[in-house]
Amino acid sequence: MFRQAAFAGLTLALLAPLSVTGQGQERAAMNVSSAVPQISIETAVPGEINIGTSAQFVIAVKNSGKAVAEGVSIQTTLPPGVKFVQAQPNPSMAGDRLIQFDVGDLAPGAVHRFTIELVPERTGAVDLQTKAFFSATTQSALQVRQSEVTLSCDGPETAVLGENVTFRVVVENIGDGPAQNVQLTPKLPESSYIESQVPRAAKLATLAAGGSQEYKFVVRAAEPGVLEGTFVVSAQDNHEVHCSHRVKVLRPELRVDVDGTRVNFLQSEGEFELRTWNPGDIALHAVKVALQIPQGLEVTTLSQTAEIDQEHRIYSWCLSTLNPGDSHSIHLKTKATQVGQQIHLAVAMSGANLRAQDDHLTHVISRADVDVAVNNTKEAIQVGDPEQFTVSLVNRGSRTSESVGVTIQLPEGMQAIEGQGYTAAGDKVTFPSFPLAAGASKTLKFTAVGTTGGDQAVRATVETEFSNIPTMAETTVYFYDEDELQRIARDLDAAIRVR
Repeated sequence: MFRQAAFAGLTLALLAPLSVTGQGQERAAMNVSSAVPQISIETAVPGEINIGTSAQFVIAVKNSGKAVAEGVSIQTTLPPGVKFVQAQPNPSMAGDRLIQFDVGDLAPGAVHRFTIELVPERTGAVDLQTKAFFSATTQSALQVRQSEVTLSCDGPETAVLGENVTFRVVVENIGDGPAQNVQLTPKLPESSYIESQVPRAAKLATLAAGGSQEYKFVVRAAEPGVLEGTFVVSAQDNHEVHCSHRVKVLRPELRVDVDGTRVNFLQSEGEFELRTWNPGDIALHAVKVALQIPQGLEVTTLSQTAEIDQEHRIYSWCLSTLNPGDSHSIHLKTKATQVGQQIHLAVAMSGANLRAQDDHLTHVISRADVDVAVNNTKEAIQVGDPEQFTVSLVNRGSRTSESVGVTIQLPEGMQAIEGQGYTAAGDKVTFPSFPLAAGASKTLKFTAVGTTGGDQAVRATVETEFSNIPTMAETTVYFYDEDELQRIARDLDAAIRVR
């Protein structure tokens, strides 16, 4: 829809009297015209009211002409069934059906308003008939022509960021006189200039009455938000007229993100999420998403079926539509098969120009994880009887431990007995260091004897080159002697007596 503004100018053409002398010739008639008042009346009425309710009607009298209207008065005729209450200002005459206001002289452009309060006494339309009376004086010998130029501008309502935008501007003279030296000046943001070329002003020496001229200005929607084009037209002896049109610039945008396990052990499983979303202003169609899996990871689980390029290890999907603000996630699990830095590369594309990418680094490491347990076969051991203990080790990690050291700490009520494959020194048993491959296990044995009856705690400590914190395991062994047997007998006897 065109937005429209107008200005009016006066073109005065002096009509000199034409006289011819000589016998039989008569003096030519002179055409005389001048500016005259143009009186318009507007009445503002309420939308609707109920019977018996007062309502205010505002009558506006305006002189749109170029000359004074003399002795202006207006008369308003009321329809039947309407009662007059009052008016502001007071009317010069107020009858049952006729109300008159005396305005006096009305200068060019002047407006006078009158408020009439009426009460309808029956249903139906309240139709006020208002007439204006005035006089005008002219002593001009000029013919007055009036030019009226309209300026209309139009363009698209929306445009995509980066597209060209065409503004259409129409300059039209709807008056009866020519407009001289017409100039149309575009005012557009500098960021919208194509190849830094400033849009030029358009000039017309003359625009005839009833004539029009259309212009087009092409710029680029280079920034998101609103692109506003303002156009100014000027002409000789006339004021400037402005017209503007705003274009909403839509911003297409696409994002992709891959995230998940950052540190993983060799042969362990990691979890990842591939997320694609649209933070822009327009819907995206046929969005292609691809994820390249590194050599050191093998996909074990996918939440959505993919097209797979085995040679290049690329998994791809196609999203039919991604509306503004929407996102789409694909979950997957991978098994680490190689030590080192493993980089996922994700790419999303829509159309020829919209592209997004992201990457994710996973560190796959390998280390030993040696676990230990210490056990013996008997539940109760007599003090002084030797007992064989077993130390069980297993490397649950993904890497060989080259140096596994095992030390047994005995309590005060036990003493180690020298044997093969270890060294016994007081309350400690020490085994020589040995390697232990990933997934391998080893069993060590030593012999100790109890010197005091009661529960005794035996603790095994394992140290490797991969950890500053040793791994420990403990077992409790029960030893008995004569004193312990007597204590047991006393406890049992007391229990029997209580019963």
